[in-house]
Amino acid sequence: MDAGEARRERRRIARRVAIRGAAVRLALERGGPDAVTVEEISEAADISPRTFFNYFTTKDQAFSIEPHQWTTEEIVAELRSRPSAEPPALAMREVVKAMAHAADFAHLGEEWELLQELYRRHPELFSRMNLNQVDDTMAALATEIAARTGPPESEGLYPAMLVGAAFAALQVAENRGRVDPRPLDDLIDEAFELLVRGL
Repeated sequence: MDAGEARRERRRIARRVAIRGAAVRLALERGGPDAVTVEEISEAADISPRTFFNYFTTKDQAFSIEPHQWTTEEIVAELRSRPSAEPPALAMREVVKAMAHAADFAHLGEEWELLQELYRRHPELFSRMNLNQVDDTMAALATEIAARTGPPESEGLYPAMLVGAAFAALQVAENRGRVDPRPLDDLIDEAFELLVRGL
């Protein structure tokens, strides 16, 4: 994936975040997801209904829970775009940095709180969504890491541990960013330095 493709992909993710935000706000205002239409969501997001379906295959998908608003396919593609000779921990660091750059995390935190509120008010959503999304993403990334490392690392816990640690590092960096004025990239770098050093 070249720089231009990466920028386009991140713009696409940012647009999907905005559409999802509009959908969740409308659902909270109107009494639930079933009380809003794709047309109303599209109007609130300043897009056409046809454009809505470029980002979501169904209306319900606009209310789904995804890791930092990225699909499994997008995160795996980001990892695959890293140089094959790059050490796996550094490749994962760059993947989580890309995820951080695709959205304003202060804004994303607010969006996440609204989505959680929607699920609290409408627990029936849990039965309509794929709640294994995060686990599926981590498993897919672990498979990619295993392919990069090969035996013996690929046959043990290393791939899954690295992926889990990478997401933990991102979460810790985001949380630290609420009280630490340094750029999020610097906080992610520090978190990964600790990981690579072995804590």
